[in-house]
Amino acid sequence: QAAEREQLRQELAQTETAQKQPEQPIEELIKVDPVEVEIGLNLLPLADEQHGGDLFRRIANIRRQLATELGIILPPVRVRDNLALEPDEYVVKLRGNIIARNRLYVGMLLAMNPGNAEGELHGIEVQEPVFGLPATWIPLHERENAELSGFTVVEPATVLATHLSELLRRNADKLLTRQDVRQLIESLKKDYPALVEEITPDTLPLGTIQKVLQNLLKEQIPIRDLPTILEALLEYVKVTKNTDVLTEYVRHHLGETIKRLFQDANGTLHVASLDPAVENVIATTLQNNASAQSSPTLGLSPDLVRTLLQSAGAAFDQLTTMGYQPVVICSAPVRPYLYRLLRTHYPIASVISYSELPPETDVDIVARIGLQEQSSSAIAA
Repeated sequence: QAAEREQLRQELAQTETAQKQPEQPIEELIKVDPVEVEIGLNLLPLADEQHGGDLFRRIANIRRQLATELGIILPPVRVRDNLALEPDEYVVKLRGNIIARNRLYVGMLLAMNPGNAEGELHGIEVQEPVFGLPATWIPLHERENAELSGFTVVEPATVLATHLSELLRRNADKLLTRQDVRQLIESLKKDYPALVEEITPDTLPLGTIQKVLQNLLKEQIPIRDLPTILEALLEYVKVTKNTDVLTEYVRHHLGETIKRLFQDANGTLHVASLDPAVENVIATTLQNNASAQSSPTLGLSPDLVRTLLQSAGAAFDQLTTMGYQPVVICSAPVRPYLYRLLRTHYPIASVISYSELPPETDVDIVARIGLQEQSSSAIAA
């Protein structure tokens, strides 16, 4: 009984001590981090700086790199352990929602075939998380053999960092808040005082600027040249308040930026073109059917959409096999709608228009997206 009383006394003392500690503000309990990376037990060494883990340094480098590339300051990334995950698992969350899940094997290496590797690897066969390409986790001692055979070999931390970088890049539009936009505009006051002074809630609302910047980021268009973007908006907001239309106006002022994104070392853009017959079908449908402009399939028939997507997939395969980015070029009126149609199935593909490129741009048509398998009667439908 004495032992039981002593145990009870200690429990009461611990309870009293806990009650005396300052209570965590309720606001902290409901706060949602913009970006989180949760890691399983076996992945903790990646974040242990005392034992060589460099995950935090890699994340800092990612934020600097994307700031340079895209022109926005991404929020800090919170890294925490989660024992509810599988030991080799990690998840990436955006505002509390899981957007990606993957496994890493600490103490192993991920080997990927860049296209010219020879031989077979023995290990854990997976798909690498960024592009879904076949890959194999191999033991450390197999590194030299794999590299000599032509495989690209990377460490687990590199896999996670590359995956996170691509996720942040693809979701940059969702991370750009109104407060971020206000800070970006404030940073221009010193060098562009007249421009900033002209921006008022009546002339150009903050929400309009945010939506246009988000539209650009959604298609991986950098917003570093903010003065040019704002000047274009101030000019065209007098014509329309539609943020999608305003985005197209702005893109035409960013021609050099868009060209630089996709050109090779010689300044040439290697792209797939959209067959004129397809453009005519899409343009006519959009013109004659008001609901088509907001439809994910643009009001096209299922057979037409299926054939178009298959043709696009073949064109993208041809481009990537040749070492080029999956880019489609078409007319300006069709461009935003074609992008909407393709992005669900080919999220890394880009759609540009002829008119938004500088006049002297050298364009190499590598493939064509058309309706070769579609009958003329189906096209008319």
